Amino acid sequence: MSTCVEQILNDTPLSPIIAGGKAHNYRQGVICMEWCERFKEFRDRNRCVVYFPNLHEGEDAEAYGIFLSLMRVKMGIMVLAPDREERYEPVYRDALKYHLQTIRHSRLFTSFVPIKTRVYFVETAELCDAFYGCVDFCVPGGTLIGGAVDLAKAIADGCPLILGPKMPDNAVRQGLLAAGAAVWAQDNAEIVDLAKAWLNDPAAARAAAEKAKVWWGQHGA
Repeated sequence: MSTCVEQILNDTPLSPIIAGGKAHNYRQGVICMEWCERFKEFRDRNRCVVYFPNLHEGEDAEAYGIFLSLMRVKMGIMVLAPDREERYEPVYRDALKYHLQTIRHSRLFTSFVPIKTRVYFVETAELCDAFYGCVDFCVPGGTLIGGAVDLAKAIADGCPLILGPKMPDNAVRQGLLAAGAAVWAQDNAEIVDLAKAWLNDPAAARAAAEKAKVWWGQHGA
């Protein structure tokens, strides 16, 4: 269960790290749960929900390629969020070439995402951190082609991490891997293999996410 939903059930306020340093109150937790509820039909049918957050220039094409490969293994939906507002429209328009049914977050007027949807496009900057607790795993932006990598919010919300091939070989990567708190792929094909393993063993993914919280609490910046 995601951290945000656990906080709702306990009727306790969210801590700053869980809320991403923004609003720190019960209402934000309610909003978080509401976004997760949008994927209810996918959960009811045992379909995967995967997240590619904060994608830098060129990484969206990599994300689509990985997702298309993953769909040969298990059907589901990709939540995708470019890293900057000025990239929202260009990325959305370019992605039309993939012919995947896409819903833009700001234009969903029903309670649940329709089951035939393949891409949930997040084009609201302040909400890109709200989906970590809703997904099976995420592949953080900056780890596919390169660029700044932000893991703090994903870890705080208990989101299992698959680190792409361009994740810097630094103390964070080394520490997380040594602790069994994340997995790292040497190429995009291995991302698909690691995703398959976690989708087949969600308990292992959740265990890694819990280890990441512990490690980050001890070592994270």
